[in-house]
This record gives sequence, structure tokens and C-alpha cells, in this order.
Amino acid sequence: MSERKEGKEKRGVEEESGFFQLERLNGFSDAVMAVAITLLILTLEVPKVSDLGDLGAKLRELWPDFLGFLISFLIIGYFWVTHHLMFNYVKRSSPGLLWLNLAFLLFIVVLPFSTDLMSEYTSSKTAMIFYNLNMAFAGLGLLLLWTYISKGNRLLDEDFDPALRKHLLLVYANVAAIFLISVAVAAVSATASPYVYLLLLPNSIFLEWMHRKERGENEPR
Repeated sequence: MSERKEGKEKRGVEEESGFFQLERLNGFSDAVMAVAITLLILTLEVPKVSDLGDLGAKLRELWPDFLGFLISFLIIGYFWVTHHLMFNYVKRSSPGLLWLNLAFLLFIVVLPFSTDLMSEYTSSKTAMIFYNLNMAFAGLGLLLLWTYISKGNRLLDEDFDPALRKHLLLVYANVAAIFLISVAVAAVSATASPYVYLLLLPNSIFLEWMHRKERGENEPR
């Protein structure tokens, strides 16, 4: 009886420690992404004019910078939401998880710089390729995180739904693939590559529809 009690207490301490580690990881990740998304505004500079009548024209000249800010704001926001939803399923922590998460955050931190570069040189293929590579590596970071977390239910509940695991793997693979495609498009046309991002929405809807259909077919009648 004492051995069983000690075993339960030990598991309880391990679970509490793992929960605390996950809380710290999530808090750190949220802080990093909050700083990165805030730094995006620094890519915009208030125009200096001697004649107030010129202010409208100067603001119109800033449109590429505003567009770059908006795109990156939405993308970092998307990564934050996706990361948050992913970690809702994580039950345990590990050193590998910490390092992979740190690698993912590296590419989030770089985004304000790549956004500024892309906005400053809107017609440059090099600048757009750099920007798209930045997002592609962030997308691959999410994919690697989920692969590590879910392989053999390493950091998930033992009875985690295999269909949901597969669905999320496809979602993260889709994000990485779209940004990698945008890199290839940028090598041909810098101005055309941002339109590739529009594939994120219909592809996500399609994958969600496929997941719902699969769940419906697998449910017992």
C-alpha cells in the first residue's frame, strides 16, 4: 500500500512539475510573439512635411509599408492562435519541446526585420524571397513542433484521437507548403507572391471539411 501511495504521489509531483513547465513555456512564447507583433509598428515612420497639404500624398506613399505591416500582423496573429490551440493538447513538457519551440520563436522574432526589408524594397525579388523564407521556416517550425509532440502521443494523452492528430499535421503542413510555394513565386515575380497567401483560407476550410467528413464517416451508426 505504501509503495502504491508513493507511486501516486510521485506521479502527482511529476504532473504538477510538467504543468508548471508548460505554463512557463506558454507564457514565454506569448511574450515573444507579443513583442514581435508590437515591433511591427516600428516599420512605419510618421512622414515629415513642411506643408500640411502634402500629408495625404505622403501617407499614400506609405501604402506598401502599411500593407506589409498588415500582412505580417495577421500572419503573426495566425501563428499565435495556431500555437495556442496546439498547446491546448500538450500534457507534458520535455527538453526537446523547449528547444523546438525556441527554434520556432526565432523565426517569429525575425519577422519585423523581414517585414521592414520587404516594405522598403517592394519590387526586389531578394527582399520578397527573404520574407517568404522567414514565414516558411516559421511554418515548418510549427510542423516540426506538432510532429514531435504527437509522434507516438509522446506529449499527448494516450487516447488522443488519431484522426485529429492527422488533421492537425495536414493543417501545419499546408501552412508551410503555401509559404514555400510563395518563395518559388517570388523568384519569378516579387509582386505576385503575396497573393499565394490567400490560399491559406480556402485550404484551411477544405481541410476542416475533410476532417468533419472523416469524423462523420467513422462515427458508429
